[in-house]
Amino acid sequence: MATRNLQTTIRMQDGIEIPQLGFGVFQLKDPDTCRRAVLDALDLGYRHVDTAKVYGNEEAVGRALRESGIPREQVFVTTKLWMGDFAYDAALAACDASLQRLGVDYVDLYLLHWPVDKPELEEAWRALATLRERGKIRSAGVSNFSVARLRNHPLF
Repeated sequence: MATRNLQTTIRMQDGIEIPQLGFGVFQLKDPDTCRRAVLDALDLGYRHVDTAKVYGNEEAVGRALRESGIPREQVFVTTKLWMGDFAYDAALAACDASLQRLGVDYVDLYLLHWPVDKPELEEAWRALATLRERGKIRSAGVSNFSVARLRNHPLF
């Protein structure tokens, strides 16, 4: 069995390397607590931070990233597009807003946060492709989608 550590990566289907272990900030609502936790995680060697618009802590994550002194390209940043922003133009605007809150020019992984049975799902996926072409995201994916849902959806 191979030895794994906080820097161990796996290659996603698009060739992007993602740290296999990441630090998630889902329930860190207080900005100072979130910032401190992310700084501590980065100090311990984590190089993947996972947040989302709906968590309400992207600003705190961005502040920690800047305060850490670690070059941006050395930290893998994931955030997520909330289902209320799945319409094409809304998705583009939501990504810009997340980038602004995070204080970064791009995120490494942008996920459709939750599955919906709406036509906007296809619009959101098309928006993610546009965002990738524009260099605002390096990779796109989904979160909380079941395998069955992915297998049965023509988009995936």
